[in-house]
Amino acid sequence: MIKFMPTILEHGARLIGVTPSQAACDAKLMADAHIAAYTAYQPDSVTVGIDVYNIEAEALGCQVRFHSDDAIPGILTHPFQNSIHMENIVFSMEQGRAALLLEAAERVKARIGKEVPVSAGICGPFSIAVELCGFDRLLEWIYDEDERVPKLLGKLLEHQKAYCNEIRARGLGITVFESWATPPLISPSIYRDHVMPWEKQLITHIRENRIPAIPLVIGGDTSLIRDHIINTGTTLLLADYKVDLQDYLQAATTHQITLRGNIDPKLIESGPVDKILAKVDQMLMIAGGYEKFILGTGVVSYSTPSENLLAIRNYLRYHYTK
Repeated sequence: MIKFMPTILEHGARLIGVTPSQAACDAKLMADAHIAAYTAYQPDSVTVGIDVYNIEAEALGCQVRFHSDDAIPGILTHPFQNSIHMENIVFSMEQGRAALLLEAAERVKARIGKEVPVSAGICGPFSIAVELCGFDRLLEWIYDEDERVPKLLGKLLEHQKAYCNEIRARGLGITVFESWATPPLISPSIYRDHVMPWEKQLITHIRENRIPAIPLVIGGDTSLIRDHIINTGTTLLLADYKVDLQDYLQAATTHQITLRGNIDPKLIESGPVDKILAKVDQMLMIAGGYEKFILGTGVVSYSTPSENLLAIRNYLRYHYTK
């Protein structure tokens, strides 16, 4: 059967009747949310997290705003916006919610880890730098060739290596998120010079920890940086719904890496089901013959009807079982 890996973060909270913020701040609720999503949709892997882009940034001084409704927690402050404080980049499991997230991931692994791989989501150094400095300010310093930028990214790389060591010690996998680095937010040259080198070193470190699967998740239209992404050493090439799947299939086949094709999460949210399944057929007609192909989604929204995701899982089970 074709592997199915929807990106379930805040949507899991809906399945247990809590808000994203409630699940983001309670290890048991976070774990329960992911276990409920696994029970409902039977994905072929689980990455634990709710507001994955906030965890490291919060631990390093960013203030996070939590909500009483179904909004996703978000960064309120950028403590490095005026000045970069290298001395504040010190790894500690006592700061922020990193320990909470890993406790949740351990709970999930204890329940379903014998059935599917369970990973913790982390951020690439560039995305953490964006949250600490603010996007516009970081780009301003990059364009000014400010020598503090590579020093900052290097310090964040060391922070993430230490975090990866903690994750590995718990027997968990690692998924690297870096969607702040997608064009047109940044140019291909900025990705090549200020993002990719640090991702490559981080992925190399993860591989040295004997973690075989190292997905690098960058959404959006990554066509202009696709080859740079492959050069990071990632074991998975993500073809988001905005790119040419046939083109990405050719690249994945050439490099013999896993290809994940994403369905637009807005289509999954809005439906109708027959239109969703038509998209599934279209994608599998292109890439279904590739043994390393995975059908995925962008981040499934909190309000997405469960029946729309279940329709994909059941369709794959009954129409694409090998």
